[in-house]
Amino acid sequence: MNRSSVTNNLNDLVRKKLNNTSNFWAEEVELDFGKARVDFVGFKPFNILQNGMCPASIEKGVFSFYEVKSCLADFNSGHGKTFLGDENYLVCERELANELHEKGMLIDGVKVIVPNKTRNALIVAFDLSNSFGNWSRRTKSSSELLWNMISARKSNKVTILESMKRE
Repeated sequence: MNRSSVTNNLNDLVRKKLNNTSNFWAEEVELDFGKARVDFVGFKPFNILQNGMCPASIEKGVFSFYEVKSCLADFNSGHGKTFLGDENYLVCERELANELHEKGMLIDGVKVIVPNKTRNALIVAFDLSNSFGNWSRRTKSSSELLWNMISARKSNKVTILESMKRE
């Protein structure tokens, strides 16, 4: 596969994962007025009530940041290593994950996820998140991150609303 095909395939797998694990997610989320960008951000509220939401569920929710890298040149490009979420994931091919591990280039506090053998799901290849314990890198408020997600070009909720308009 060429670089573009690899990126598209990995992006599709991230979308599938986020559809199964996040209440709300968005692509190409800009932070700090465009100074940084994250490939994908997922949000899952903390559900302290069985059948409802409260403000604390939002404030204590978990933001997952996903950066997709198709090759070593992409990883070293200087763009898109924004790991400022509660959970942080580097999404890449198994070969790149192994190469980064061998060269000691994996990032502390980040889980590296790769396609499984059948390429229908993502699995954890390396977990460096435990080096931080339960500590989160997040410095942004929930409301700021949610606003950035709403402002993003693509999200799972926007796609649903657009499909409803067409019907």
